Amino acid sequence: MEDKLGVRGTELFDEVDARLSEIKRLFTQFAGDAPSPGDSRKTPFGRLDLARIILWGRALLEREVAQDLFADPAFNILLTLYVSRADGKDVSTSAACTASGVPTTTALRWINALARRGMIHKRSLATDRRFTYLELSEKTGAALDRYFDLILDRAAHPTAP
Repeated sequence: MEDKLGVRGTELFDEVDARLSEIKRLFTQFAGDAPSPGDSRKTPFGRLDLARIILWGRALLEREVAQDLFADPAFNILLTLYVSRADGKDVSTSAACTASGVPTTTALRWINALARRGMIHKRSLATDRRFTYLELSEKTGAALDRYFDLILDRAAHPTAP
């Protein structure tokens, strides 16, 4: 594959493969955990599930309603890094740009802004400095954990003040 498409083609293939595997895992999880009619048990739903649903919902909103009105590159990047961290997968700068939902130059500005604020860290490969990977800072990861916990708590108690 590298002969025809080069390194970028390999990255794209890996990204598509990873996303398809994740979609398959989610469908399998929901199909296997779905309560049968009359079954009152609830499927456990955690932070990571919520992050994945929000990512999916954001892409759906942009696709079905209006992409130019709902772009939120910083949030898309943070959600992508959150999910990838839990999955133990590295996120390249180019993959984060794609996940942002905006043009590459705009995405790079957002990535740099997030890095300047200490919300994400850039990591280059020792063997090849052309490749930069992004990861959440511990503080940002903890803040997203709290964010998801608050949403999950509200979902469990919708009438709470």
